[in-house]
Amino acid sequence: MAEVRPFRGLRYPGTVDLDDLVAPPYDVLSAAQAAELRARSPFNAVHLDLPVGPGESPGAAAYTRAAEVLATWRRDGVLRREAEPAVYLVDQTYRGPDGRERVRRGFIARLVLADLEDGVVLPHERTHAGPKADRLALYRASHSDLSQIFLLFPDDAGRVADELNAAAAAVMSTRDAVEARDGDGNTHRTAPVFGAAAARVAALLRDQTLYIADGHHRYETALAYRDERRKLGDHSADTMMVYLCGMNDPGLTVFPTHRLLKGVDLPPMAEVLERLRPVFDVLPESAFGCPACERVLARELETSADSERVFGLYFPPEEACALVRLRDFSALDRLVDEGFSAESAALTVTILHYLIFRDALGIDPTHTEGMIDYVSDLPSAFSRLGNGEYALGAFINPTLVSEVKRIADQGATMPQKSTYFYPKLLTGLVYDALGD
Repeated sequence: MAEVRPFRGLRYPGTVDLDDLVAPPYDVLSAAQAAELRARSPFNAVHLDLPVGPGESPGAAAYTRAAEVLATWRRDGVLRREAEPAVYLVDQTYRGPDGRERVRRGFIARLVLADLEDGVVLPHERTHAGPKADRLALYRASHSDLSQIFLLFPDDAGRVADELNAAAAAVMSTRDAVEARDGDGNTHRTAPVFGAAAARVAALLRDQTLYIADGHHRYETALAYRDERRKLGDHSADTMMVYLCGMNDPGLTVFPTHRLLKGVDLPPMAEVLERLRPVFDVLPESAFGCPACERVLARELETSADSERVFGLYFPPEEACALVRLRDFSALDRLVDEGFSAESAALTVTILHYLIFRDALGIDPTHTEGMIDYVSDLPSAFSRLGNGEYALGAFINPTLVSEVKRIADQGATMPQKSTYFYPKLLTGLVYDALGD
């Protein structure tokens, strides 16, 4: 049973310009972007959530510095604690790749941590050890939740949506509401919801199963930190700050997460395509050069049906691209024989990692840490593919929310970075000092 609670968050005063104080999640920031945000304001969220500076190796000194900064901000009034417990309504207004403006509505609250085997919070992706070590060190130093993970919940009857809409009508135009704009021009408007309204929202989640959309590493890290503190007789780390959004929310969108392979030696393009032909059709559409390939892949991937399994491949040495489509669906039966469920075997990301990366390229899907960079949009991918660092660009269609739910319900997992829920939630809208 999910237990969601209002809490007394730490927030910047509503009189300040939040644009200079918030930041994207730490794990999507480049070193240059982090440096720019640090320079923008001494009170930007990166000073807490990404305390490792330019040229500095991750270490205890950086995390201790973050904890000291947080304590100083609280003492000096840079951050103020809410007078009473609240859930924090968040409206994110953005434009998707189709040019349509959407609003995604969710809220930030405390969640009582549940072990993954309990079935209250379900993951859908595998994790790596490295990111968990970093976040655990930050937990130990700060004893705070400095950013939220992203959870989804079923809301087929729309009861939670109705409560959130009623709350939004009451609070989103008050002076408690604050607004920030991210680097993509998206607007993030946040307001606390107090009292009976907050309690009603929390109560409606009590019988729900929650699904991790983004933040698998951080959830596992929070469990590890909770267990550390419990051994000392301390239960102040039994909760985690989370962002919750309904699966039926009209503003919920998922982008594809394309793969850029590096540090591997691959055969020439013609040989790779020949290796794929027993299982895939090589489609006639192809192009040369990054601009032309970007146009071809955008057009063909966007128009392929959900039931099709179409992949775009860009080969930097030849500066050429090709499209392949799964033809031999009995290959999925072979994945089932290896232990995949029928649903997980049919996922685009599974086919990419096992039938293309493993079977055609000889890349072990269980040992790809450090070999793959992930990017969610074609322009960014092709701007990087021209720099000589990468051996291959692999482009896919997005995983559907319904697929995420089915896989999680089965207790199965997808390859890492199978989904990219857009827009990301900004860090700095609210912080949570554990135990307060």
